[in-house]
Amino acid sequence: MTRPLKTSEPMLAVRAVRTRQAETAVFAFFVAGADLLKFAEISRVHREPEGGALQGFQRKGIKSHVQAITEFLDSGPVLFPNAIILAISSRARFTQTRGERPSGDVRSGEAGTLRIPVPTHGPKAAWIVDGQQRSLALAQAQNKEFPVPVVAFVSEELAVHREQFILVNKAKPLDPRLIDELL
Repeated sequence: MTRPLKTSEPMLAVRAVRTRQAETAVFAFFVAGADLLKFAEISRVHREPEGGALQGFQRKGIKSHVQAITEFLDSGPVLFPNAIILAISSRARFTQTRGERPSGDVRSGEAGTLRIPVPTHGPKAAWIVDGQQRSLALAQAQNKEFPVPVVAFVSEELAVHREQFILVNKAKPLDPRLIDELL
């Protein structure tokens, strides 16, 4: 069990489930959509001015796509269960819930509280791996409390963030004509 550190840094506390994949902690939780960009940043791909080293991994935002999502979110009561995927700093702390496990528990995860730093200055505590357009739209939506599912894995390594970004975005997008016909 990881205990919270004493810190003066503001924290966002969320109920979460923790599991492990490849020796990496993975968390699932919900957060108000408007809070995402308070602790998570979009790591845009760019070259460093000195030396030209490649940094970041996210493409440029698409304003029309963000606007369409925002309009959907503002259209009334909506179902929007699309999870945002984050890489999260090891500065985040998880405290496992104490008590008896329910009968029949498959023991694939443990419940608890995840405390995520919300820095007032300096680097944020998470990086958006998938869902940058959705995150931007949620920040602009009228309902600032709209709960959005998040899956976060602990990693501060840019190479791991890029690898996961590529894996998530590698699938061939649906043909727009098929989407239109399905709608």
